[in-house]
Order: sequence, then structure tokens, then C-alpha cells
Amino acid sequence: MKQRSTRLEDLDNKFGFLLDVEQILKKGKSSGLLDNERMKENCLRVGEFYSSDLDGNELYEEILDCRLLLASRTDVQISTPEKLIQFIIQYGNENVFPSLRIAIKLMLTVAISIASCERSFSKLKLIMAYLRASMGQDRLNTLAFLSIEREEVELINFDDVIDNFASAKSRRVQI
Repeated sequence: MKQRSTRLEDLDNKFGFLLDVEQILKKGKSSGLLDNERMKENCLRVGEFYSSDLDGNELYEEILDCRLLLASRTDVQISTPEKLIQFIIQYGNENVFPSLRIAIKLMLTVAISIASCERSFSKLKLIMAYLRASMGQDRLNTLAFLSIEREEVELINFDDVIDNFASAKSRRVQI
């Protein structure tokens, strides 16, 4: 539990400021100098950690530019990082706000990849405890995958799968 908490705190320290999109893109005089300084520090911290992917100064400048763009557009309401990335993608090609686009993509995928990895190992531990080492690696991997994707597996009609397999592997000759 401590490891998960530490990972989530670390993720929040890096990307937490990007989660509150309405605060980042706040228009007008209400976004003061202190908020901008704090946002610049956060951008520089992300840029320092992911130095091979993005530049913190560019990220900060792109957030300010995006704020100006959205201030001029009253028809667009953006409240989540997902809506912001969709707006950026619809607005132009990959040259429009590239650092902001990368930062949001990183933020949205890092949390998912951490959770899915932990879930995989958790499921693997349950399967291994149940079946112990009485199976090969391929079967263990397949069972782990089926266990992780349980919701999708429940939607499969296994009678159709068996019929398709039987017809493909049929050795009988039709007379």
C-alpha cells in the first residue's frame, strides 16, 4: 500500500498541475503572477524529469499560448485533460503545442501503465498460488491475460469459438 501511495504522490508531484485544466487555462486577471510562477516551476520540473521528451520552458509557453487561444474562443469548453488533448488534436497537426500534447499524453498513460502492471502481477500471484508451478510459461501467460481481461472474456461465446476451431482443424474428408 505504501508503494502505491508513493507512486501516486510522485505522479501527482510531476503532473498534478495538469489535472486541473480549468485552473491552467483560466482566463483574465484572475490568474495572477504567483500562479504563473508556480506553473512555470511545475513545467520546468516535468521538463527536467522527461528531458528527452519535452522542454519545460516550451511547455510553459505553450500553456500560455493555449490559454490565449481558448480565451478568444467562447464556443469551446474544456474541463478535463482528455478534452484538452482532443481540442489540440482537432485544432491542428502535431506542430501545434507539441510539448503540451506530449505532457498530457505522458500524464494520461503513466498512471494507466503503473496500474495495469501492478494488476498483472497481482493476478499472476493469485494464479500461481492456485495452480502453483504445475504448468508451462505459455499457459501461465495465457491464464494471466484471461484473468486480467476477465470482462472481455465474459462477452465471448465459447460455443462459437469451439465450432470455429473444430471446423478449422477438422481432419475429416467430406464425401
